[in-house]
Amino acid sequence: MGHARNRPTLLPDKLLAIREFLNLGRVEMASTLQLEILSHFGKHYQLKPGRISEYENGQREPNLFELIAYVRLGQVHMEAVVDDDVIVSTFRKRLGKASRYVTSSRRTKRKRNKPVTLISRTH
Repeated sequence: MGHARNRPTLLPDKLLAIREFLNLGRVEMASTLQLEILSHFGKHYQLKPGRISEYENGQREPNLFELIAYVRLGQVHMEAVVDDDVIVSTFRKRLGKASRYVTSSRRTKRKRNKPVTLISRTH
């Protein structure tokens, strides 16, 4: 058989830090993640509060949809969440500091602006 992949050891603590940053209980966190997944991906997603406990206890890892929802809610970069070189105290300081992500959406049509021509000034 295969080998188990390496898991980020600080991930459970960082997921808990995001929930605490949002000041949510496990039930509210599950609901909030579901809504974020629905609004961002357009998918109805069932997530039970017990899963949140399993993530925070290191028994399970969230899938990519859930992890992206955590990242967006915590307004932090994905790398900070999954990289064990970013310690939890530093991670807590970064929460809420990342700018909102600019994404393209399949659900909304946006007007395209004309391309801007940059003029180089030389003196």
